[in-house]
Amino acid sequence: NGTFVLMGLRVKGWQNASMASIRHALAPALLLATLAVTPAVAQEEAVELPEGFSQKMADRVTEVIEAVPPIRRLPAAESVAYEVVDSEAFLARLQDKLREDYPAEYIEAEENAFKRLGLLGPDQDLEKLTLKLYDQQALAAYEPETKTFSIIGPVKKIGPTEKIIVAHEYGHALQDQAFDLAAFYDEDPDAADRIWARAALVEGDATAMMYDWAARELKLSDLLSVSAQALSQQDANKLNRLPDILTRPLEFAYIDGYAFVNALRGQGDWDAVDAAFADPPASTEQILHPELYPKEEPVRIELPDVAAELGSGWTASYEQTMGEMQTHVWLADGKKAQSLFPALPAQLPNSEAAAGWGGDRLASLDGPDGAWAVVWQTDWDSKVDQKEFRSTARKVMKDLPGAHSATNADIAGGLSSPVLVLVADSDATLGDLEEALGI
Repeated sequence: NGTFVLMGLRVKGWQNASMASIRHALAPALLLATLAVTPAVAQEEAVELPEGFSQKMADRVTEVIEAVPPIRRLPAAESVAYEVVDSEAFLARLQDKLREDYPAEYIEAEENAFKRLGLLGPDQDLEKLTLKLYDQQALAAYEPETKTFSIIGPVKKIGPTEKIIVAHEYGHALQDQAFDLAAFYDEDPDAADRIWARAALVEGDATAMMYDWAARELKLSDLLSVSAQALSQQDANKLNRLPDILTRPLEFAYIDGYAFVNALRGQGDWDAVDAAFADPPASTEQILHPELYPKEEPVRIELPDVAAELGSGWTASYEQTMGEMQTHVWLADGKKAQSLFPALPAQLPNSEAAAGWGGDRLASLDGPDGAWAVVWQTDWDSKVDQKEFRSTARKVMKDLPGAHSATNADIAGGLSSPVLVLVADSDATLGDLEEALGI
């Protein structure tokens, strides 16, 4: 089960290609976000072509595939089947996969946690937003379990954009064969930060390879054509209307992952990237700050049994590690940053308050009579970082419903520069929570 994380939801076994990446891949020239997708490889025997796929189109796919392995310096992958599916069929399959891997109560718990933190609006639906993003952005998908590459059609030609998709996705096929993507991703659904860090390595690798392929194989006119399609203001506007907790992780995997892989290649080219698959990044902090990889490991935080401390009727419905990347989304508080290029990602506000992240653990709890609470224990690299996060967190929470606090309390034990964020449905619940935690 290769895993792709989106808003905390892990879509197991699916890697997806999105138009969002086309906006980010070749800086102003092409941005192609394909979340681990793989096309068919050249095959000696005749095979049945996808419906609507001509032999000429298949030949062009094969040409791209044959050019990729020497660029990435990995052996050619064994035969990978490909198909063309329409967007409606793709979304139906994706929804089935989500529901197969995650029970409705898990999705509901995650949705509630994000709403309580203000990351989602009170009327927004997590599953529907996830599917909406794919509906707007998905170009292709690869399933490691079946080794099948699905192009979301209709596909009328294999032009520059389609070739870029094939190159990127065949890069994932090479990764799958060399590093076993199904085993590479963490199976723990409550380890989103670590999974996103690994996704950034996978996507950054494929994006860097795609850059190299495009520079070698595409003409300037082809790049300009792709750029014109990619830098669509309409496309950017659609993404901007979706919550940042959904869109920022998508950008992170490609853009920040690409920068991370570039940093690795500066130390030892593709050999250094290959070594990173054996010693994967442990946090999104390491991706955002490549100089911290691999030495600065996140602080491991274990929360006490808060539900038991609160008493009868309380349950912990959701636990997660947010990490620096998603903490930054929360601290930005829905504010958008301006960019010189509308189609390129801009730094969200308050990034300095998320830097210095050392570790965190969050629990969302449900109690009797509709009561609820969120307990988020964080730790920071220094007292300066601690103060900056605490101050910004208090500002972010001013417009949250219910009651909230941010103090230097440590309920995990042994933290050097802790900040404990508490959010509750009411002052009464917050008071009960603080008493139960001994604050």
